[in-house]
Amino acid sequence: MTTITMNTHKAIKALQESGIDEKQAEKIVEVIAEFQNVDTVTKEDLSVATESIKSDMASIKTDLDWIKKLILAVGIAVVIAALKYIFIG
Repeated sequence: MTTITMNTHKAIKALQESGIDEKQAEKIVEVIAEFQNVDTVTKEDLSVATESIKSDMASIKTDLDWIKKLILAVGIAVVIAALKYIFIG
């Protein structure tokens, strides 16, 4: 993930130049810096996650197709066994 850094000293000085006292400026910059430390997701991150999910879904689909064929084969075997039992004994 990408991280955006901030020049805190420059930000504090800019706030002080606009009339905010030093302690308030420091606290404002501290709060903003904390928000920047929160993980942000970029379009590239979302794209990578989406591709991973698509790959997983394709794998699951393949597994389900295999299971579906297996259940069909077992069902046919059960029907054949039942018919043999009924008609042949």
